[in-house]
Amino acid sequence: MTSEHSERPVPRATGRRGLNFPPTLPVISGYARTRGWRFVLAWAHRISGLILIAYLLFHLYILSFLSEPTRFTALWVTHDHIIFRFFAWLLAIPLILHTLNGARLILYESFGWRDDRQMFHWGLIFGCAYLFLMAFFLETGDGVTVSPLFYWLTVFTMSAIFCVFAFLKIWNTPNAPLWKLQRVTAAFLFVMIPAHLLYMHTGYAVGHQVSLIASRMRHLPAMLLDAVLVIFVLYHAAYGIYAFLGDFTRNRVLRGGLALILVLLAIFLGYIGLKISFHLA
Repeated sequence: MTSEHSERPVPRATGRRGLNFPPTLPVISGYARTRGWRFVLAWAHRISGLILIAYLLFHLYILSFLSEPTRFTALWVTHDHIIFRFFAWLLAIPLILHTLNGARLILYESFGWRDDRQMFHWGLIFGCAYLFLMAFFLETGDGVTVSPLFYWLTVFTMSAIFCVFAFLKIWNTPNAPLWKLQRVTAAFLFVMIPAHLLYMHTGYAVGHQVSLIASRMRHLPAMLLDAVLVIFVLYHAAYGIYAFLGDFTRNRVLRGGLALILVLLAIFLGYIGLKISFHLA
C-alpha cells in the first residue's frame, strides 16, 4: 500500500512532470480539474488499498478452515455463485489500480522517471489484459493446465529480481528505514499478488479443493513462499494504513498508539497466516 503523500521530488526526473495529462473519464475528469490528478490518484490508491486489505482478511478467514475440509468446502459452495465470481473478477480493478500506481510512485521516487501519459497508456493496456485473463480463467479455468512448480518458480524469480533491484536502489537513500522496507515489499508484491490471484482462478479445484490445496502447501518451498508472502503483505498493509491515518494527525501520542495497534494486529494476523502456511505439513 504505497502512500501517495510520501512522493518525493527527484531532481533528475525526465519526461512529463506531474499529472498534467487529462484522460477523459466521466465525473473523475471534472473532479480532477478542480483538485488535481495527483489528489484523485492518492485517494484512489488509498481506497483500493483498503479494499485489498478487506479481501486479505476474508481470504485468511476462509483459509483458516482448511483443517476442517467439510466446512471449508461448504463455505466455497456457498460463495461459488455467479455473483461472487463476478465480485472476484471485479476485485482485479482495485488490485490493478493499486499495483500500477504504486509502481508509478516507485519509478518517480527512485528512478526519476515520470512520463505520466505513457504510464497511463501502458497501465491501461496491462490492466485490460489482466481483466481479460481473469474473466477467461473464471469461465474456462477447469480446462487450463498450469504446472505449479514452473508457475511459482517463474513468479518468485521475477518478484525476487524486482525486490533486490528496489533494495539496491532505495536502501542507501536518506529516507527512513521503515519507508524503504515498505517500498521494497511493494516491489516484491508487484508481481506476486496479481500472480497469486490469477493462479487461484486457473481451475476450480486449484482454489477450492481441500486435498489439492493441502497437497501443494505440504511442500517446503510452498510453505516458505506463503510465509514470505504473509509477512510482506502484512507489513506493507500496516505501514500503508499508518501512513494514511498519519496524514490526519500530528499528535505524537496518537501516532504512537496507532503504530502499536497496527503492530499488534499485524502480529495476530501474521500468526494466523503462518499457522495456515505450516499447519498442514
